[in-house]
Amino acid sequence: MHDATSPPTCLRLAIAPGVPSPHLSALLALQHAEDPNVRLKFFEVEGDALVRGLLEDRYDVGLSLRGQDDPSLKTQRLWAENMAIAMPPRFRLLDQAKLTIESLQDYAVYRWKAEICPLLDERLASLMPVGQENIRQVTSFEMMALWIAAGYGVGVSAQSRIKHAHGWGIRMRALTDGPYDIVTYLQRPRARADSVSERFARRALQVAGVGAA
Repeated sequence: MHDATSPPTCLRLAIAPGVPSPHLSALLALQHAEDPNVRLKFFEVEGDALVRGLLEDRYDVGLSLRGQDDPSLKTQRLWAENMAIAMPPRFRLLDQAKLTIESLQDYAVYRWKAEICPLLDERLASLMPVGQENIRQVTSFEMMALWIAAGYGVGVSAQSRIKHAHGWGIRMRALTDGPYDIVTYLQRPRARADSVSERFARRALQVAGVGAA
């Protein structure tokens, strides 16, 4: 137990870009409420660096959009979120009842690569001719939203992010040929499990609505 003479317990949490924020916010709020004496240290790192950091004992727990088969890591599926189409206002596709990836092939499609969805990107690549700049990579969702709101094309992103950007003049439509989703995984070293990490893992599974394994 922490007391005034001992250093505070610390949990080193690595988070990969693209992890959806509504569930993450709920998890961090629950962690703060139930374990207030544990100090969180945040690290935002790419997927490969996150895995290396866990294996090299630089992080205690990781949240990533990449599942791992490494036997040294315990990987658990948390929450999934559907991808949807982000469009500018008064866009011609807004009136269509059903929209698929194929519906987008005549437009510039903005993608934030941190939101890893292999099925979606494979489908986009199969429809968009090689050498044409239909698929445009951006470095953040905010940059994607900027181009879309200005009318330069459409984007595909997590539903929660598009809803949050509604005030920027962006509209959302569902994809009917999916499901296309991004999945958040909880990862931690098997050999260095401790009570602080285990408590955090239980809360993550609670927020995700799944049982501990």
